[in-house]
Amino acid sequence: MSGLYIHIPFCTYKCSYCNFYSIVNMNDREIYKKYIESLISELKLRIQNYKSYIETIYLGGGTPSVLGADLLKYLLDNILNIVHKHNENKYLIKEITIESNINDINEEYIKFLESIENIRLSLGVQTFNEKSLAIINRHTDKRDIINTLKLINKSSLENVSLDFICALPLNSENQIRDDILFSFDLLPKTKHFSLYYLELTESLKNKWKDLLPNEEESVIYYKKASDTLEGLGFKRYEVSNYSIHNYNAIHNSNYWLLKDYIGIGVSAAGCYNDNRYINIKILKDYFNCIDKNNLPTKEIEYLDINIRKKEFIFLSLRTAKGINIHNYNKFFNEIFYDNYYYIINNNKEYFNISNDYLSIKKSYFDYVDEISILLF
Repeated sequence: MSGLYIHIPFCTYKCSYCNFYSIVNMNDREIYKKYIESLISELKLRIQNYKSYIETIYLGGGTPSVLGADLLKYLLDNILNIVHKHNENKYLIKEITIESNINDINEEYIKFLESIENIRLSLGVQTFNEKSLAIINRHTDKRDIINTLKLINKSSLENVSLDFICALPLNSENQIRDDILFSFDLLPKTKHFSLYYLELTESLKNKWKDLLPNEEESVIYYKKASDTLEGLGFKRYEVSNYSIHNYNAIHNSNYWLLKDYIGIGVSAAGCYNDNRYINIKILKDYFNCIDKNNLPTKEIEYLDINIRKKEFIFLSLRTAKGINIHNYNKFFNEIFYDNYYYIINNNKEYFNISNDYLSIKKSYFDYVDEISILLF
């Protein structure tokens, strides 16, 4: 089983910290329509040589909700028609995630989401601190967020994920904890939280140096937020992700399990047949390729066995379960502990070690990147 990622690059504004490819203030319905038709055409091209069945669809960005309910419905209807045909109508889609912006949520949009089977709504809140929101150039205020969460709570939507960022400018020690508690009070049926550290370019770090907590403070803030989520019954299943039982993000989990996926759209990435590709990052060039019935691929990287091993180890250790020893042995036709026994034994204070899994201890989980490198 595998996934399909669809990149929608359009945004009404650009958040200061965002590193994803996006096109701001396009607001051109004809361009949106052309882009949707191009996405459909690209999927038809790519799926011809795709061997895996697709079980998840993820619309990310950018801001997919900028397209509006009617265009998103047209896109999804066509995508599902192609996918169901590819799956030979034997395998149903387990999860469809649509990233959405607070300001795009209204009753019409909610009705559209309610009509989608196995829908998962991903919503970026980040913080309720309006001064922080203004600094990072998010054009929402506290009242917008409150009204949106209340509207969702009245709906039949069940699988909702909220994003928060820890240690934003002007955030205090209790800000992220209070943000989480407040959002959960407004939307108690939330099933998933993503909790990220703020990642900044050097120029933004310098620009905001007097507004940001230091690294030690950021770690304290994050731990307090993490403890708050666990106190509410959310389990940390990946370094930045927490969920109620049976509500892990299936699509994202497939990435961490090294499953294949198709990526379509300008700047999208995909990985299958031992190749990882990245699409063209200029919209006009993307359109030109699709109009000529060509794949809009910019770069292709062949993933040899050594790259695969490193990615398997690195991505698995980002999960609470850790490395599935039996899967490693099967995938790479070698014994994991034969290769890494001495490294693990010399650093055993970091690890939970068993015959089935190798995972990082909870007390060291925030240092997963540094610990993973020990095994490379």
